[in-house]
Amino acid sequence: MKTAQQKAIKITNRIFRSLQIHEGQTEKEVADWIKSQLRRFGAHPAFRIIVASGKRSAKPHGFATNKKIKKGELVVVDFGAWYRGYRADVTRTFMVGKPTPKQRKVLIIVREAQKRAMAAAVAGRACREVDKAARDFISKKGYGKYFVHSTGHAIGKKVHEAPKISRKNPHSIRAGQVITIEPGIYIKGWGGVRIEDMGIVTKRSLKMLTSF
Repeated sequence: MKTAQQKAIKITNRIFRSLQIHEGQTEKEVADWIKSQLRRFGAHPAFRIIVASGKRSAKPHGFATNKKIKKGELVVVDFGAWYRGYRADVTRTFMVGKPTPKQRKVLIIVREAQKRAMAAAVAGRACREVDKAARDFISKKGYGKYFVHSTGHAIGKKVHEAPKISRKNPHSIRAGQVITIEPGIYIKGWGGVRIEDMGIVTKRSLKMLTSF
């Protein structure tokens, strides 16, 4: 992995660790703060920053608006640093206040699905098998129809590079590739949860690169 990409990931980790989301902030205020921090560390947004709260979090690409964030809402934040030609891509779902039983349940399901896909992501494994590890668990829990995108993708100079970690891709991941694992559940009129991390593929495991 290139040193510039390691730096992009380090910057992204650092900003996520400092990020605080409060009731009354607008989504754009959160996105603008992230942009200011990226500039502070000599980086730029790797792609258009996603900040989606409440019912809007059910949009996988819910770009920031002037909507105010309310207590009791889920907030999906997806961004990465672009540094010297290389990119990072990380998503976290924040909770403003105490989660409801359903919010907690969905968060736990998505996190477990991600863990299963990560465990499957070893060199030589077919992309569709990695996707299946996450998708089958979410489906088993009754939320299969709400997982509406692929489980991940490679990332480097571009945000989305081959291979795509999808149910239709028979090609295998290779040692040394940097990939994302990002299952999600999106329920229209309720909200959504996505958790995305980056890792480097090895023969024995997916070595995690994101730490927040």
